[in-house]
Amino acid sequence: MIKGLVDFALNNRFIVLVAAVLLFGWGAISFHNLPVEAYPDVANNYVNVITQWPGRSAEDVEQQVTVPLENGMAGIPHMTHLRSTTLAGLSSVTMIFDDDSEDDWNREKVLERLSQVTLPAGLQPQIGTDWSPVGQIYWYTLKSTNPSIDTMQLKSIQDWQLEKAFRSVPGVVDVSSFGGLTREYQVILDPEKLISYGLTIQQVQQQIAANNVNAGGSFIEQGNQQIKRALQQFKFFFFSLGRHLTQVSTQLR
Repeated sequence: MIKGLVDFALNNRFIVLVAAVLLFGWGAISFHNLPVEAYPDVANNYVNVITQWPGRSAEDVEQQVTVPLENGMAGIPHMTHLRSTTLAGLSSVTMIFDDDSEDDWNREKVLERLSQVTLPAGLQPQIGTDWSPVGQIYWYTLKSTNPSIDTMQLKSIQDWQLEKAFRSVPGVVDVSSFGGLTREYQVILDPEKLISYGLTIQQVQQQIAANNVNAGGSFIEQGNQQIKRALQQFKFFFFSLGRHLTQVSTQLR
């Protein structure tokens, strides 16, 4: 058999050379397209749908969230496995797709199916970030030697400056940060003042929530002039509660 192959190669040198050139070109193209990574990504193509329902038992989440999501996701093209995990207040549904599928296409199909699933009011399922278990590439810690910069300011720098810059880097799909203190504003009430003015905590909560609502402005026409009036937030808050909170507002500042 080997003698026959050698005789064929010697008698058909042109055909053998052409085949060798074609094989060499095919090998060069394949090598160029071969993804070479320090840590090869062997994870499956998957899409994870996470739904939070605080205060609900695992049984309620399973029946009203996980099962409807599983029924809605069943039958997606290229899907090989459908897995779910249900905890108290949390539902996680994972769809695993074959290697011939594209992640962007899989996520698009999952979004289409999510719009057709009926869930309890107020629930918004979220799709997990498009990354694999080997996609974590860098850890860093944000510190400052300036005593005037505390952890709250570092958290603000991370959230509003660094995270935005990292997300703009090609190939970075997500930045997960943890730690630090988030800036917040607190309204401390005086129970005795509330009782003396006949106000309840619920009334104060309602007015604070109404105060945080953004609304568009308008114009008041007076002859040939247009006057635009804008109310400051705290003034609107005091005005909404009326005369009885005028003195209490001093305690809230």
